[in-house]
Amino acid sequence: MKHTIIGAVLGAIVVFLISILALPVLSLKFAGSIFLVIVFAGIIIIVGSVGLYQKKTSKLPVKIGGIILILAVGYLVIGGIASSAIFNSGTKQKMLDVEEVVFDETVPNVDMDNLIIWDETDAIRFGEKLITEKDPSLGSMYSISEEYGTLSVVEGKPYWLFPLEHSSFFKYIKNKSIPGYIKVNATTGKAEFVDTKFSVAPSAFFGNDLKRVVYSKYKNFGLTDYSFEEDEEGNPKWVITAYSHKTGFTTKEVEGVIIVDPTTKDVEFFDKNEQPEWVDRVTSAEIFNEHLNAWGKYINGWWNPSDTGKLKCTENIGYVFKEGNVYFYTGITSYGGDEATTGFLIFNPRTSKAYYNRISGSTEQKAIGLMEELVQNAGYTAKYPYLININGEPTYLSTLKGNSGNVVGYALCSVKNYRAVAWGKTLREAQTEYNRILITEGSNINSISDQFDSFDKSSGTVSRVGVFKEGYFLIKLENVETLFVVSADQYPTIALTENGDQVEITYIKTEETKKIDAVDFKNNSIK
Repeated sequence: MKHTIIGAVLGAIVVFLISILALPVLSLKFAGSIFLVIVFAGIIIIVGSVGLYQKKTSKLPVKIGGIILILAVGYLVIGGIASSAIFNSGTKQKMLDVEEVVFDETVPNVDMDNLIIWDETDAIRFGEKLITEKDPSLGSMYSISEEYGTLSVVEGKPYWLFPLEHSSFFKYIKNKSIPGYIKVNATTGKAEFVDTKFSVAPSAFFGNDLKRVVYSKYKNFGLTDYSFEEDEEGNPKWVITAYSHKTGFTTKEVEGVIIVDPTTKDVEFFDKNEQPEWVDRVTSAEIFNEHLNAWGKYINGWWNPSDTGKLKCTENIGYVFKEGNVYFYTGITSYGGDEATTGFLIFNPRTSKAYYNRISGSTEQKAIGLMEELVQNAGYTAKYPYLININGEPTYLSTLKGNSGNVVGYALCSVKNYRAVAWGKTLREAQTEYNRILITEGSNINSISDQFDSFDKSSGTVSRVGVFKEGYFLIKLENVETLFVVSADQYPTIALTENGDQVEITYIKTEETKKIDAVDFKNNSIK
């Protein structure tokens, strides 16, 4: 009996130390917990075997440890079998709640004021520049946390949020707290430093280590996606996805989110769909990707050697901004169909609702190639594109970068028509050229009425004309309320246009009525 107690105490100590170091999830739905039981049983058996060898104890410790070990290993084997897709392909496939819809219902018409133009790499570069300008000494003590940067919604607009992190253990010992974080507007690229001190972070140590702070209260959940967000009052918060397993030790199922105040160390759990409205991510990108792969892979069950009907996502996950929410999106392609999409899947990480748009066209990688081919003489490179809606036309938008890494222009590529590709030094220039190409290629895509509300033409006498911005003129016709924006690069005669000239302007009729881009311009007074 003595050796049984000694073995149990030693086993408990070892399990405790492992828990402190490895932070395993303490739940029977996670294999790590069963591993701890096996370690515990193993130590009892070892201590009992030593006592038995020295003839100082009976076989009781070995028997007790053996029974625990057999039960734990048996549970592990059964859990492993239950985890297999052979028995649970249907459950795995249905983890993603997918609704098939038309494109316009999921991606709103392009809003130039809220486009996600600047990617994470750009945002980090803007943040680093800001830190250098603000206080050069900050860069020696802290760095921008790339791993925990989050595309979030702040006051209805898309922002990249990056916490600073301690550069090393010794810097943490010296400073203890972090002086603030970086906010970068994903549309304008404007960066700002928020002076809010906080101590809880992944780069902190001991009692301020974020993962340990959460683990101290919630050991029974799997944790992923430590997102840095702002609440409705502008206070920084850590938002962590909490999950369990649906089938055996696999198939992650989101249970809710854990919110940590990095200044007060307050930790609170919210069930799924009961989280505060300002939380942008409940389902992490990692879990979404797992569910998406299972949805496409097991669409016709586990046994499908011919890959009939199987779908998979394209290489990366992008973003769509819609009605104050940031959505994940990815192209969907069939097995073996890497050059073309069968559609797009848009996912709301707040509600875990997915929307499938069945649209055949080019993949993101194909679009990047077409964009770079268009500007190959200049040597520009295209970044991973975002999906936008230009008057009903699914379109890839990408920034173009020069050798220095700075943005030198913008490119647009139709998902459905490889020939509809355009670029410009400004977004307006790129969109105007893109609209013009869509008109030219209209018969090759759809009927014009399917792409846009309608094309219209205004002709008449010029009443006012002036410079709108560099390379663009604003023109008004008599008895027409609308102002037309005309590109001087595309239509040079606009620069010679005067009051009283007779002109013809073709444009795309949209909900915008005050200022519309011209897609064709003719001055009949200039011969």
